[in-house]
Amino acid sequence: MIKLLKMIKKIASTLLITLFVCSTTHAAPRQVESVVAVVNNNVILSSDVNEMLKNIKSTANPKNLPDDATLRHQIIDQLINENLILQQSNRAQVNVSDDEVTATIKNIAKQNGMTLDELRGYLTKMGVSYSSYRDKMRKDMLIDRTRMSQVGQRINISDKEVEALASTIAKQPMNNREINVSHILISIPENPTKQQLENVTSKAKDVINRLQNGESFAKLAATYSNDQNALKGGSMGWHKLNELPTIFEERLIRAQKGDIIGPLRSGVGYHILKVDGIRAEAAKTITVKEVNAKHILIKTNLLVTDDMAKQKLLDISQSIKEGNTTFEAAAKSYSEDPGSAEKGGELGWNNPDRYDSGFKNALLKLKKGEISQPIKSAFGWHLIELIDTRNVDRTDMAQKDQAYRLIFNRKFSEELQVWVQELKGDAYIKIIGEENP
Repeated sequence: MIKLLKMIKKIASTLLITLFVCSTTHAAPRQVESVVAVVNNNVILSSDVNEMLKNIKSTANPKNLPDDATLRHQIIDQLINENLILQQSNRAQVNVSDDEVTATIKNIAKQNGMTLDELRGYLTKMGVSYSSYRDKMRKDMLIDRTRMSQVGQRINISDKEVEALASTIAKQPMNNREINVSHILISIPENPTKQQLENVTSKAKDVINRLQNGESFAKLAATYSNDQNALKGGSMGWHKLNELPTIFEERLIRAQKGDIIGPLRSGVGYHILKVDGIRAEAAKTITVKEVNAKHILIKTNLLVTDDMAKQKLLDISQSIKEGNTTFEAAAKSYSEDPGSAEKGGELGWNNPDRYDSGFKNALLKLKKGEISQPIKSAFGWHLIELIDTRNVDRTDMAQKDQAYRLIFNRKFSEELQVWVQELKGDAYIKIIGEENP
């Protein structure tokens, strides 16, 4: 069945190339675009490869790059992976809105000390159109969102796992050690033949030997690695040991800067690591400010407008100030929050972050015993009284949060490689000028 599906895809892709060539041959005097790869019913064009090649060569250290033919092959492989993920995003109906793209670009501009208009000007000066920059940003966001949704749903984390790692973090502060690591993946094809396994094993051993003889890790990564960071010299950046794949952590726990580790065999291939740096921080006590407050809620509806709700709260506030009633009595009589009304409006001790942003901002400006002006939130209009504040040690909670993130990152990294390999295994992929395996 799989072979039949691939045959159908191959026929459809051949027709796609034929139509593409025909459509360009009659459009004189425009230069004909060549197809460098077919990915199911999509194509990768030479212009896509050339643009990426130009960008890499303009930003990377030439000493860390292989020859152009090898670099082009790596670029095509990365574009194939991106194409497959974008096809998956279309099937899964993953979307990125125009507003989300704009917000992301504004944030990038802000981080670089620029306004949006200044960023536009900078892009123009660099020879990049704003529309193409937006398209690239949308594509990257789609890829990230698709990976997170598709791979994330394959990850299960139990409370027991979180508690065990949190306990380890608490007892062994050196687990806060971070490692800057680079990675080369020599991948194994799905359902490999004996000869393919031998070839991959031989290649991994050859790369290790060349590294031990002093060759550049970044250049060998850009030449041979099948990892998503290959064109960045294999750099994975800084990570806590606990969030790296288990087979990495076991070998890195005693590693020193400059160490070359591997090849390590996993289900997707052979891994080779280089330790680029090590840093550690002492264990910290996490203190959180908590607040205890009371509130009176008046909801709006078809009969109660914003102005009416606000005025009612102003009247209640004035009655409290004049001593005609108390906050507690008014809450029991008028508040439309049943959970707190019977307690005189008291909400109990909480982290302010759990509240609606409008409610939280007003609450944090109050002094002890002070009553706010009427405040609007997503739930309606409020009067708020701050009862008290306190600082609470939440180190254990922070350690559990950290443990969950570390476990998720580790499992995500491991599962991502498997997922991409599965996408490739189910696809018809043809690199023009090469025999399809």
